[in-house]
Amino acid sequence: MGGEEEATLEYTPTWVVAVVCSVIVAISLAVERLLHCLGHVLKKKHQKPLFEALQKVKEELMLLGFISLLMTVFQRAISKFCVPKSLVTNMLPCKLNQEKKDSSGATTTSHFQTFFASSFPGPVRRFMSEHSAAQESYCSHKG
Repeated sequence: MGGEEEATLEYTPTWVVAVVCSVIVAISLAVERLLHCLGHVLKKKHQKPLFEALQKVKEELMLLGFISLLMTVFQRAISKFCVPKSLVTNMLPCKLNQEKKDSSGATTTSHFQTFFASSFPGPVRRFMSEHSAAQESYCSHKG
């Protein structure tokens, strides 16, 4: 990890990007068709409550996808939001002054990062938290 540079989309071959996008679109279409067919089966079997529940699930998935898209598109603008230090120190999931160490030697407030980093294999993407030092200087410069 010391001298490795992260590969960017700029240097990725076009065919690789096209294949990945095609696979994502194909999976999305397959899931959409599966849900559509499931809806027809539920209608034929006169399972109106289950059909309505399926419609709600589809609506929620669309909303979640839209929110995800918006967060991806506006991630740089969102990361420029500055929050007063009083809110940052008071609105935490764990108390900031806890310095009790667990068996792995991590502080008690770092258990969220440890859990999420170890839960997923491979590199963890953290765009919004990557530039925390730059963000601090940006916000302190703005006052």
